[in-house]
Amino acid sequence: MRNPYSSWCRVLFSLTLAILWASCASYGPYHANTATEPLNSVRGPADGRYKMAFVEFGDQGSPLDNSQRKEALEVVHKAQRPLLFVYIHGWQNNAVSGDVCRFEHFLDTVSSFPEFTGRKIDVIGVYIAWRGKDLTFPGLNLLTFWSRKSTGGGIAAANSSVAAREPGKEYHHTVLLGHSFGALVLGNTISHSILGANGEGGRSSSPWDMAVAFNSADTSITTRQLMSELDYLYKYDPQKRAYVSRGNLGEETTAVRENRPALVLLQSENDSATGQIFPIGQEVVDVTNLHFHWQKVPVPGHHGEKVSENEFYTHTPGNNKYLVNYHVVPLGETSPPSDLRATENRAFEANIKQNSPDFSFYTSEHNDGHEGNSCRNGEYTPGDVRSPTGKELWRKWKFQYTGNARVPYWIVRVPKDIIWGHGGLWSDNSIAMLGALFRIEFPLAGGKVATPKPVTAPRSPDLQQLNRDKHASE
Repeated sequence: MRNPYSSWCRVLFSLTLAILWASCASYGPYHANTATEPLNSVRGPADGRYKMAFVEFGDQGSPLDNSQRKEALEVVHKAQRPLLFVYIHGWQNNAVSGDVCRFEHFLDTVSSFPEFTGRKIDVIGVYIAWRGKDLTFPGLNLLTFWSRKSTGGGIAAANSSVAAREPGKEYHHTVLLGHSFGALVLGNTISHSILGANGEGGRSSSPWDMAVAFNSADTSITTRQLMSELDYLYKYDPQKRAYVSRGNLGEETTAVRENRPALVLLQSENDSATGQIFPIGQEVVDVTNLHFHWQKVPVPGHHGEKVSENEFYTHTPGNNKYLVNYHVVPLGETSPPSDLRATENRAFEANIKQNSPDFSFYTSEHNDGHEGNSCRNGEYTPGDVRSPTGKELWRKWKFQYTGNARVPYWIVRVPKDIIWGHGGLWSDNSIAMLGALFRIEFPLAGGKVATPKPVTAPRSPDLQQLNRDKHASE
């Protein structure tokens, strides 16, 4: 006689396999170039005010379509004065997810202001796509966190050729953006590229001009190492408002202006994914791997203090009390500046129109998720202007140093009024803050974006000088 329990188990097993099979996301590429559509990976409005290219990667970090990178580089090559934004998405996103629409809306916004395009600047976006979403069934997709984290960690090396400046261009600025696991990719890329190329531990030149990471979903082990190295090479000079070389005292060419950090990492204060869930997951991995012993390592900027390296393994950089060195602090409600032309997210325009030497900026909206109206059925229509919300709330904020290592690597805690939760990077207030960061790093001079002065790599400081600096700060 057939066991009814056994039959039920077989049915349940078959149903589970069917659900898993049906919920597997397509491997891609989603925007493959073909003989009939050789430029399928490049899009933009008919008037050419911006272009957006896709470059898709597989789970092992290899391009899914080599022609995509070729066409992206061709777009940059043809532009006389490119302003390039490279975006690396995070978990639960891919080449056809909501981030595509949101990134394109950002490019459209940027291209509509003469403060960006006034000197015939060509706005270009490159969307770095990978399989951040490989299961689509609700609930089951949450189980992919660790596999997608591992995959995201392998995407880094292939991105640098797209971001690199092209020789001979009179104007070529590159801005790198990353979110979640994309911020992990961005942080690893910068950490491995910014130091040590000259044999003396000096800071090597970067192929990008500005890098911003949102809600990084990485451990802070590499970040601690990088900040320690930067603290070894530089000290902050409040009179010059610059990070000056400990080994090249008095040489201006080695100083890094305070407004030109190598990376700005923005962390929402109510991001439960990286703040609460990430540490629990890391502890589970510890137990599974029987990893219970941790060495003590130096804390950057805390001369002589050492703590367990587990503190950096179980916390992301933006949630690590030993690394956070900046906060966005409120300055109160305010009135909007005059002569604003924009009808949506007017604080973005206010922030890019003028320099902000005190690192203050505006927001103008309630952070209530109204931005979702930009995308209809996941698609974006260039030039499709949103109606004003009708309930503006103008406030002023400031990036303020609040302790820990003062190095050209900002790790910033951001209020939920600006970035809500893990996925709030595309809110109007967050984009307004990003506009402020752009203007802080690229101030206007005579109404035009000033070209940053080149910085030469500093020599490593001698031990006597390093000890004098440490004792002076104690």
